[in-house]
Amino acid sequence: MTEGRAQTGVTNLDENLEGGIPRGNMVLIAGNPGTGKTLLCGEFLHRGAEEGERGLYVSLAEGRASFLDYMSKIGRDLESPALPGGVDVMDLVTIKEQGIETLMEEILDRIDELGAERLVIDSFSALAGAFTQTIDARVALHILGKLVKRSGCTTLLVTEIPTGGSSLGLGVEEFLADGIIHLTRESIGGGVVRSLEVTKMRGTEIRAPRQLFTLNGGFRALEPFRERQTGHGPPFTPTPDTPDRFSAGQPQLDEILGGFRRGDTVLIRLGEGIPPLVAALILAPLRANFTAAGRGVMMIPPGGTGSERVTRFDERLGVTPQRRDALIRIAVFAPEPEARHVLRLDPDDPKMTQRIWCEEKTRLAAKTGLPLLKIIYLDGFDYLWPRDQARRVLDAESAQTKDESSLLLLLSHPGSEELEMHASNMCNAQIEVRSEQGVFLLRGLQPRTQLHAIEMDPEAGYPRLTLTPMQ
Repeated sequence: MTEGRAQTGVTNLDENLEGGIPRGNMVLIAGNPGTGKTLLCGEFLHRGAEEGERGLYVSLAEGRASFLDYMSKIGRDLESPALPGGVDVMDLVTIKEQGIETLMEEILDRIDELGAERLVIDSFSALAGAFTQTIDARVALHILGKLVKRSGCTTLLVTEIPTGGSSLGLGVEEFLADGIIHLTRESIGGGVVRSLEVTKMRGTEIRAPRQLFTLNGGFRALEPFRERQTGHGPPFTPTPDTPDRFSAGQPQLDEILGGFRRGDTVLIRLGEGIPPLVAALILAPLRANFTAAGRGVMMIPPGGTGSERVTRFDERLGVTPQRRDALIRIAVFAPEPEARHVLRLDPDDPKMTQRIWCEEKTRLAAKTGLPLLKIIYLDGFDYLWPRDQARRVLDAESAQTKDESSLLLLLSHPGSEELEMHASNMCNAQIEVRSEQGVFLLRGLQPRTQLHAIEMDPEAGYPRLTLTPMQ
């Protein structure tokens, strides 16, 4: 518990608010229908009950049973006797204009009776709808604010923003409230992204005005992607393939993408600001899974990148130097110490480069007698061959991949759009990784999947991503 602050129960939001909402404040929770307002309020009451604080939920929109059922579905049993505090629900859905004064008295009496420290009124929009004159609703809000201050409750006041609208309720709530948290839901490239914006919070230094959040398993604010230290969990374990698909080496990614079909060419579009670590979290388990099955891997890394970064990451997933030297070939353009896994290519001699690449690929396939994994960064590919020749080599590589039932992954960065466009025409599947407010989001473009936030799993015994649906 943070002194002088009422935690919302949403970890990253509380951190953003210096520990939570200042106690005794009235905060407006505003947003269009379906943006998660009620769920945020439920988390607020549940967290208070966990800390031994009594909460009161005043329902003016959906009713008591609907609210409790909604919260129980995401694992928040507000009636559980195990909660030290507890939550009481007042069902006042049928209130009419002539009962407004009585309503306010009832709310205040119930606060006093319960000794409540947290209050949610859901919603003021429903209350305001009982008035025929806007001025009456504004007066009622002013009185409500005074009652809340007198009670000492930390209060969340829900207000609906009509779909397509932008103004907050009556236009006066924002001046009377101590804080405003504005929830939005928007479509980005066919996927849904939810964000919250703390536009006002008296007595608080807001660290990040806008944060992405998801309603998957509760209301969860997402923090910008950051590298986490490897935990002490189990080491990387290979994932079995299916008869027609290669596993990505990560069950969660397999569940989302369905694995990779044998013979496919897959384009992975890396958006602006996506660091090498994120691509490594996707590619390294795939490499480890291929080599664990005795299959070979050929790779052309980004232009100017050597083999050390790749091999260092693979070692953290249990790829031994012996397995690496036997099954992995990494193309390099600059001088490097001689090593069995290093394939030296010369950008000044495109014909020789192509011959070396093809010969080593043939040797590796013959040695294993199994399909290969080929990982090619398009900027590195573009560096090795003139543009027209690069297109021809890509075409041949994709056709050969299909014939061999192998797997070809092409990765593009901003700046390689021309070759990316050519590659997209030959691809059977496409994946996009983009950045929004520092959160990295993955989704399938072909076939289409929903957006997932990329995070690192701190409990794994190796660098592993975890994917959270953006619901």
